[in-house]
Amino acid sequence: MNDIIILDESLINKIAAGEVIERPKSIVKELIENSIDAGADNIFIEIKEGGKSYIKVQDNGFGMNENNAKKACLRHSTSKISKTDDLFNISTLGFRGEALASMAAVSELILTTKQQNNPHGIKLTYKAGRLISEEKTGCPKGTTVEINNLFYNTPARKKYMRPMQIELNHIIDIVQRYALIHPEIHFKLVHNNKELLNSPSTSNTQANLSYIYGRNIAKDMLPVNFSSGLIEIMGFISKPNLNKSTKSDQSIYINRRYIKNKTISDALNNAYHTLMFINRYPVAVLNISIDPSKIDVNVHPAKSEVKLEREKEIYDVVFEAVRQTLLENDLIPDMRLRTPAEYPKLKVKEPSSAYALQKHKQKTLSETSDISLKKLPEMVIHGIVNKTYILGETKDELIIIDQHAAAERILYEKFMEQFYNKKIQVQKLLNPLLIELDPKKHLILESNLEFLKEIGFELEPFGKNEFIISTLPSVLGKQVNKEMILDIISELDSAEKTKTIDELKNERIARMACRSAVKAGEELTMHQIRDYLQSLDKKEISYTCPHGRPILIKFTFRELEKMFKRT
Repeated sequence: MNDIIILDESLINKIAAGEVIERPKSIVKELIENSIDAGADNIFIEIKEGGKSYIKVQDNGFGMNENNAKKACLRHSTSKISKTDDLFNISTLGFRGEALASMAAVSELILTTKQQNNPHGIKLTYKAGRLISEEKTGCPKGTTVEINNLFYNTPARKKYMRPMQIELNHIIDIVQRYALIHPEIHFKLVHNNKELLNSPSTSNTQANLSYIYGRNIAKDMLPVNFSSGLIEIMGFISKPNLNKSTKSDQSIYINRRYIKNKTISDALNNAYHTLMFINRYPVAVLNISIDPSKIDVNVHPAKSEVKLEREKEIYDVVFEAVRQTLLENDLIPDMRLRTPAEYPKLKVKEPSSAYALQKHKQKTLSETSDISLKKLPEMVIHGIVNKTYILGETKDELIIIDQHAAAERILYEKFMEQFYNKKIQVQKLLNPLLIELDPKKHLILESNLEFLKEIGFELEPFGKNEFIISTLPSVLGKQVNKEMILDIISELDSAEKTKTIDELKNERIARMACRSAVKAGEELTMHQIRDYLQSLDKKEISYTCPHGRPILIKFTFRELEKMFKRT
């Protein structure tokens, strides 16, 4: 065994730098946080080669005097905390006192800073953590940090940096995250002399979303403003029709610090249950204001993860904030029509007699259809297209309703209400159904007998691989047959093992509602249409089927006028 030695200061600094400075993005993040803590309302970031060769972050914050500037690049030097108790009540973004020292240890760093009333600023130059020059200089109020040749003295670290575009993407991401939560700050990002992001200072948070995400996304974002005794939640969440394949467009903040936390992420995504397709995720910008003493932001060197007290309560509040926002807003997707130039050339043929007959039926349907609704928009029904889509008209819009999706939602909500109230209504079969199963399906059924009984199926063994079904849930109507039950049994075995019992039950009930609902191609009477829409109007969620597919979409007449060149 080798002798134990005390590492020299240079090596200690490089090890510490490895904990805080993982890549160019880490530098940009730490410097932005320092600028925000310094009260800046203008932060300019310039980088070259994805941050590998040059990074500059310039702000107009308070700046530092000469004495404090010289201390700033020493390890564990900070103005944010002074005693042990401060660690458990952190209200600033940068506090560990490692960032500047770590940057200086693995680069050539230039720090230029000036306070408002000082006649001049100070410029300090470091190389591999050593101060090599200092000079007085003329400069505006604030602080500028320049990083040259990152990891030049740690070649192994430099070797494992990713290609320029990947490092650049990481930097864009973190700048965007802080621009989203700080609309009062003007952020500007330039790479290789090309402007990539320019988010002016504004008091209009919706306008800030437009600067960063663009108008099309911003218009589909809903404001969240929710408060409980524990926390306050503010920000924006997307309508269900605006969704992504990953969670990368979800920005979660605690006290305006960008963080990652599974409890909060799960609450956000679970609140969209049955409003969005499986494995699709909303866009969100949510800030959670909470007593700093109730969180621990000191668990990770880069301060990207936090520990929460009373996690279950925080989950419930976030879930309620998101769910309530969704339920209080119109979630009907507003469809954008293509311009005439975007349409392919169509072959026009004379309508068939069947088509003419269908048009006649539609006309008959529409003669008695001004349906009065409260939650859904009041509309006049003009008929059905392709035995699938109900056409409605409001004062300003054309509404199209998917009859199957609407029926699914109604059945699902009715079933779930009975299920959770333990009041499943059943229908006793005059002629019980006898089903025969192969050994695998027999085993699946046996292991799910309790769940099936909970939802209204009464089954008894009959012979070796047979079961008799004597009752069915009434909500499924007369649609249930042997084939449907066999399908349900097959699906009981296809569930993901990582899902909770409640999630699995929800999915299974949603599938049964889907199978029992009126299908596309089935003809509806005006009486049925009226019943569907009035039932849907009373449901908590009226805009998507249980799988997240839209029930209604709308086109504004303004869009139609554009299509026909009437404007």
